[in-house]
Amino acid sequence: MDEKTFRDCIVVGIDGSDHADAALGWAADQAGLERRPLLIVHSAPDARRDPVREQMVQDAVHLASTGRTGIDIRTLVAEDDPRETLITGSRSARLVVVGSHGRSRWRTALLGSVSAAVARHAACPVVVTKDVTRDSGLGVLVGADGTDASRPVIEFAFRQASLRQQALTVTHCFWDIAGELAHGRDVRPDEAGVDDLRMLLSASVAGLREDYPDVPVELTLSRGLVDVVLAKELPAHDLLVVGRHPASGPARLLYSSITAAVLEQGRGNVAVVPESPAASG
Repeated sequence: MDEKTFRDCIVVGIDGSDHADAALGWAADQAGLERRPLLIVHSAPDARRDPVREQMVQDAVHLASTGRTGIDIRTLVAEDDPRETLITGSRSARLVVVGSHGRSRWRTALLGSVSAAVARHAACPVVVTKDVTRDSGLGVLVGADGTDASRPVIEFAFRQASLRQQALTVTHCFWDIAGELAHGRDVRPDEAGVDDLRMLLSASVAGLREDYPDVPVELTLSRGLVDVVLAKELPAHDLLVVGRHPASGPARLLYSSITAAVLEQGRGNVAVVPESPAASG
């Protein structure tokens, strides 16, 4: 497989399931917003060309083009494990989109396992979609951990909010059992003892507000476990953006478990963005 096929494309994996169709619609809209080619990929170890598969790909092209004009739609049928195809293609793709779970009539096309693997290993950002078609009006939500490594994550969120002409909420989660007992989970604007966290949150968007002046930004502090807070807030937003930590050892396990929990528990679309390995130290 030639990685050039994926270069600068919005890539979406399909398998004939309803979840894949939801991912296809989201990816087609994204391709239109970014003015980039849409590459529709069907991959399975036995994915030889046959009338049924041909029809599935043609149906996908029709679905992607319905109501949308000016999108350069391309297709690829690969005889390989879909995880291998999409992860390899992510090295040159702009974005990979997959459905959250579900399986088609072909037993090999398990988009549940595919979405988990691609979100964990892809070289580019990955959006895992669910069957959420409404616009909530609350826009994009991104979790900020205050590290330099998370800069690409927050910048991705700014760009998505700008493309959609939506607001952006940047939230930092922290665990404070004493504060929760005293004040509950909500952090009051005048609450003492969290000034350093407010400064950290402000620093995380430094320069990006100037780069994206069209994006209304709200900075919030949330008391609680990261995955619980983000999964709870996700249904009220159109897109949640989280980072994938590049560290090894216990830190990688911790951040991977947080991302996996959000993907599993969240009821909405989640973008997983690789953090900067250089900045992570």
